[in-house]
Amino acid sequence: MRVVLVPMRVEVNNFEANWREFERRFSGALQHEPDFVAFPEYCLTGFIEWDFSGAKLYDEIVSRVGRLAREAGVYIVFGLIEPYKNCVYNSALLIGRNGEILLKHRKFQEPMKFCTGNTVKTARTEFGKVAIIICGDLYNKRIAKWVRRKKPDFILVPMEYSPDYGEPNEEDVEAMAERVKLLGAKTFVVNSHPPGGAWVFDSDGKLLASSRGDEILVVKL
Repeated sequence: MRVVLVPMRVEVNNFEANWREFERRFSGALQHEPDFVAFPEYCLTGFIEWDFSGAKLYDEIVSRVGRLAREAGVYIVFGLIEPYKNCVYNSALLIGRNGEILLKHRKFQEPMKFCTGNTVKTARTEFGKVAIIICGDLYNKRIAKWVRRKKPDFILVPMEYSPDYGEPNEEDVEAMAERVKLLGAKTFVVNSHPPGGAWVFDSDGKLLASSRGDEILVVKL
């Protein structure tokens, strides 16, 4: 299994600029012949409190990303804002090689005004069971309980670590590692840029590989 993590630069409320960047980075990722290409949390719209206008683009985004996945024959994981009835969710999708949605995760760890998810699901691939969680979910005790119950073989984590906090440091990475230990599965984390970065941990929390800034991370397992 070859996974390419893409710490993508995201502009808030500039869908077309983000889409051009998404396509450009996706094209670059394909040069590494990936099975999975993973992008950050709400990477095509960005988000600023409490502007949910990006949710209106949900269907358009799913259609465009599905087309890319289908044409390239790869899995794509990415975050977006999802409208559902009277709710808005911070969600992430796994798009299959055929362009269809295989898995949807709605983020648990969200403040007021977002609706929040209440479960973790998995999807089967030729590489085993995969789960998705989003950013702060990594530190949520309920999430750890659900993940252990579902027993995925690997987990993908789109993230948007605020640039206001500066670049993730050694303590931040150690905190990620401690949480991965509780999940008990190989975990792939990809952050938006700035500050960017991507990390891959073994199921025991050992850091296997990382990148900084907007540098892609290619991992073969």
